Amino acid sequence: MIRVSTLDAAMLYAETPEMPMHTMGILILEPQDPLGEDGREASAFSLTRQRFAERLHLIPPFRQRIVQGPLQIGDPHWIEDPAFDLDKHLVRVSLPSPGGMPALCDFVGGFAGTCLERDRPLWKATLVEGLEGGKLALVMKIHHAAMDGGRSAAIAGELMDASPEGRVIPPPDEPWLPDREPTIPWLAADTLRTLAGKPRRAVDAAARMVDAVRHKGRSQPAQPASPEASEKPHLFEAPPTMFNAALTPNRSVAFADVSFDDVKAIKRAFGTTVNDVVLAGCCGALRSWLAKHGGLPDRPLVATVPVSVRREGDQAGNRVSVIRVHLPIQSDNPVERLLAIREETSRQKRRHRKSGGGDLLKNFADLVNNITVPWMATQFIGFFSSRHLADRLPPLWNLVISNIAGPPVPLYTAGTRLTHLFPLGPVQQGSGLNITVMSTVDRLCFGALACTELVPDLQDIATGFVREIELLEERIE
Repeated sequence: MIRVSTLDAAMLYAETPEMPMHTMGILILEPQDPLGEDGREASAFSLTRQRFAERLHLIPPFRQRIVQGPLQIGDPHWIEDPAFDLDKHLVRVSLPSPGGMPALCDFVGGFAGTCLERDRPLWKATLVEGLEGGKLALVMKIHHAAMDGGRSAAIAGELMDASPEGRVIPPPDEPWLPDREPTIPWLAADTLRTLAGKPRRAVDAAARMVDAVRHKGRSQPAQPASPEASEKPHLFEAPPTMFNAALTPNRSVAFADVSFDDVKAIKRAFGTTVNDVVLAGCCGALRSWLAKHGGLPDRPLVATVPVSVRREGDQAGNRVSVIRVHLPIQSDNPVERLLAIREETSRQKRRHRKSGGGDLLKNFADLVNNITVPWMATQFIGFFSSRHLADRLPPLWNLVISNIAGPPVPLYTAGTRLTHLFPLGPVQQGSGLNITVMSTVDRLCFGALACTELVPDLQDIATGFVREIELLEERIE
């Protein structure tokens, strides 16, 4: 039994029916064998199930579930689920003919809008059959408390292989043993121990936050004064938009993809990073969408951009910090937008390093956890959601944009080849749009998830991203 970290626990406390807190991956699979359609799909599902069963020990969170203390006062724990049943997590469905991308998006949107059940490990996968061209889709969702986006992306490499022949996976060194369900008296005693230690841990967390900032300040060499030195971020600088409002449970998704080689060519031509190109693509797409839906705001959008702080040897859970990036949607020139984003991301990364940002989010979560109890957090989130307070308050940010490195080699599984891997991240109250991009060997896959009522015509944003990359490619001299 393992105590849930404070940052992971925050993902549990934040979840409401209107705000499921899971990440998703949609793996598009192209069959490599000559079986007839029915035989191929039956074979693919049985082989996929076998692949999961053989490799569960490589992904420990897949057999761990949450146990919460009495009255939601004590900290939650992960236990090896004594009632684990793979068939409750892996199922198959078939799309109605003709099985195009719109039908897949409809299915994924419905799948995304429901919370994972807490009485079992926090993941679910569906093998979707009936796609055009005989393709299949493995649609997976995993709770953010179990894995962040970067760790979730690594699952593809553990479930799949670098060659069609596959690889031999040795059995675990020790057989898997489920935990015994903790008793109410044990959980009550653990809750009392936890409460007794909260004051000391709160002081420690506050001290770590102060020390991190002081240490970073001392470690930075003195710099001459510059205009950016006086540019202090403001908490409520994000402009209001259509998608900055209270959420409903309904979700829409949209997908697109571009050549990864084209993105890298743009990066080299303009001296930027891949992440800068991704942000510029999103900026141009959002500019076009906003111009059609309510008009452009009078100041830059604010995107929250996750930054991985995962170290070698870190396992599941969240190892992430964030930076806030201003997107210059007022500019009508795609190259100017890209170069402005290059300067903005460099500036925000410097601020992040100076502030000790890599540990700041974790230490802040530790502090909040130790001056409250889980019940208080869930009650506050529930009150915020039920009263639709996001409709009345200015947004802290407009949207989340994530760029995740995906598998760098071709991958195969169950007689199929991975052609695309579309990622999706959760939306939050007051921020009803999430864009996540993931690279594969030769494609950059774009996934957008939104609250349906807040972002009509979501596919236009995905299409706009592709167009923006094309515009930047045309500007290469």
